[in-house]
Amino acid sequence: MTSRPRQAALRGLAFCAALVLATACSAADPVAEADHYMDLSDDPMAASATELTTLDGDPWGFTDVADDRLTLLFFGYTSCPDVCPMTMAEIDLALGQAGDAADAYDVVMVSTDPARDTAEQMRSWLDRFDPSFQGVRGDVDTTVEAARDYGIAVDPPQEAEGQYLVTHGGRIVVLLPGGEAAGMFDEGTEADRIAALLPELAETLL
Repeated sequence: MTSRPRQAALRGLAFCAALVLATACSAADPVAEADHYMDLSDDPMAASATELTTLDGDPWGFTDVADDRLTLLFFGYTSCPDVCPMTMAEIDLALGQAGDAADAYDVVMVSTDPARDTAEQMRSWLDRFDPSFQGVRGDVDTTVEAARDYGIAVDPPQEAEGQYLVTHGGRIVVLLPGGEAAGMFDEGTEADRIAALLPELAETLL
C-alpha cells in the first residue's frame, strides 16, 4: 500500500510534468513547425532590384510594396490551366478564413507570360478572385531575373510541337515591407494551412 505522503509526492510530480508539458506546448512556434512553409525570417532574401510595371502603366519595384503590410507574391500567368488559378483561389480563401489578419496582407502577381498577359487581361483575371489583388508586368528577361532573385524558377515561354509552354515555380513568397522575402509557402498549400499561419506571420514580421 502506498503511503499518503508518497501519494502526495507522486501527485506533485505528475502536476509538475503536466505543467512543463503545457508550457512547452504553449511555447511551440507554429511557423517553425509548419512543414509547408519555409521560414527565412532569420535571414531574409534581399529584395529584387528589378523594375516592372503596374497594370496602370506606372513603374513598380519590389521595394514599392506597402510599408505597413506583408505581401503575398506569386509568379504566374492568366492562361495557366491549373496551378495559377488554383493558387490564387487558395490565397483568396485563406484571406477570407484569416479574419482580421487579412488586413495585414496585399497580394501581387507577376506575369510570367507578359507577351499574352495584357494589362486588361490580367486585371479581368485577377478580379475573378479579388479586385484588390495587384498585377505587375515586365519583359520576359526582367521577369525571369526577378523570380530568380527570390529563388523561383521561371523559364521564358517556348513553343514546342504546337504547344505554348510557360514554366514557372508555384511557391507563394511572403515579402516584408522592404521587399525582402521572409518565407515561402510550398506549391499546392491549401487555404486552411495558409490561413492558419497568416495571423502569426503578421504578428511576428510587422
